[in-house]
Amino acid sequence: MQDRYAGDIGDFGKYGLLRALCGDDLRLGVLWYAFEGDRKQAPNDGRHTSYLHSEVGGEFEECDPELFATMQDIVCGKKRSIREIERSGALPSDAICFSDPLPFREIRARKARALARHAWLEAAQRAVAGVSVVFVDPDNGIETASVGRLTVRGPKYVYYDDLNELLDGKRSLVVYHHLGRQDHKMQIKRRLGELRERLANAQDAFGLRFRRGTARAYFVLPASHHSDILRTRAEALLESPWGTNDHFDRELYE
Repeated sequence: MQDRYAGDIGDFGKYGLLRALCGDDLRLGVLWYAFEGDRKQAPNDGRHTSYLHSEVGGEFEECDPELFATMQDIVCGKKRSIREIERSGALPSDAICFSDPLPFREIRARKARALARHAWLEAAQRAVAGVSVVFVDPDNGIETASVGRLTVRGPKYVYYDDLNELLDGKRSLVVYHHLGRQDHKMQIKRRLGELRERLANAQDAFGLRFRRGTARAYFVLPASHHSDILRTRAEALLESPWGTNDHFDRELYE
């Protein structure tokens, strides 16, 4: 996650999903995987805010009027930042957020980077101890073979080892993943297979695709005692304007 994305169309879908899944009874913990941004960044990154304009806003506002008003306030008030999201009410009221950055640019030695990443994950674990649902929000998503965890771009990804540490059987995970240009459904199903194969407690995993702006997937890895409720809430989301207005695909990916 980067400050520049706060309040954009992807952010709106993200918080709508988390609010729907957590309801009033599942406490949320957020690991932002806060990233400082690439020096060579596409100039339009973070500018997908036209959904807030009156001529198109209705089909988004009806999904969650309170969240829509919050996003308008953040974007129009030029308050776009992770910290503003945390205090805005976009997240469930009792959410715990861990926003420590994981910067590697100033750390040259691989051993020092490994120690820094380990210490960061330990601190993140402590921050969200006791929550019901952990949202993992890396800038790009789940690891890819082309980017090593100790490279400068490593902090843009969550690695399977990280997820295994977080998925302890007591809490559920929701994981953000940026989709590439290839067949999205195939990508989602492939990732679901990898999650089930490489993680100890991911057999009930399912996915959702958010269609607006840059397409992205959310993988829900329920703890066994959350499986029914999270699936039911996800299905209800897709039967609401979030799905009927084609913001999310109308199907859960298995």
